[in-house]
Order: sequence, then C-alpha cells, then structure tokens
Amino acid sequence: MLVQSATPQVTPDHYAGESTCAESAPCARPALAFETGTRDGATVLTMKGQLVAETAVIAEAKILTTTVLAGRPLNLVLDLTEVDAIDQHGTALLTKTRFTVSAARGTLHLVAPPGGAVHPTLNRYLRRISVPYPQDVPAAPGAHTAGTARSA
Repeated sequence: MLVQSATPQVTPDHYAGESTCAESAPCARPALAFETGTRDGATVLTMKGQLVAETAVIAEAKILTTTVLAGRPLNLVLDLTEVDAIDQHGTALLTKTRFTVSAARGTLHLVAPPGGAVHPTLNRYLRRISVPYPQDVPAAPGAHTAGTARSA
C-alpha cells in the first residue's frame, strides 16, 4: 500500500462539497502515514499526518489489519502524537476502533498529548483510554522487552 508523506499543516474541519483550498492554488490531498511496532508487549500503531474524511478509510483498513495480525491477548496502542489534524470522521474511527478492540476482548490505549490536535476532540469514552505520552501506556502483563518499529 502506498502512502503519501505527511505534511505538518493543520487542516480545519470541512463539510462535503465545501472547498478547502484557494481558487488559484491546487488542492493538496491530506496524507496519513503509519508505523507499526511493539513496545512492552503491546502492538503500537503510530499515525502521522491528517486523520480526516479523506484518510479515514485507509486508516480503518490499517487499524483492522493491525488488530487481526497482533498477538493475543490483544493490546493495541494508537500513537496519535503526530496527527496534526482530525475531524469528526477521524473521531468516529477512534470510537469504532475502541468497540472493535473491546469485541476482540483486547485493550486499547490512545496516546494523545494535551495541546495536540487529537486531545480536544476526544469524547468522554475515549478520554478514559487515553494517555498523554507513549511512556504512560501501562505494560502488558508478562511483557519484559521493548520491540522495534517498522514503517508501513
């Protein structure tokens, strides 16, 4: 799967049919990159870029693939530290992920630092499973070593 490199620009929420770029400038497509790895017995999926309507489908596919391929018991961490834009579609995807991991009898943690783009959009159910920094994620029972990351 090819993924465009992430750009550090914040994009405001927009509605279908509403243009988000100037008449004279071409529209840049939002980008979202992924990196997977393991840390303290958890599968970590790091997202970089914009988690918006245009990238939500590819993000959902990556999350579901990661969930299926992760070890059992499922302990999934979504590191959203480098997500620089999120809209209602991205927030809905996070909620959907929470229910998916719960249905698999797994554990989900969101890394969403205060002051980041994601933190203000978390609803009360997602706030319960969020931590401000990656090192704040509790280790899985029986975990003893940190793993390596690989790009996807």
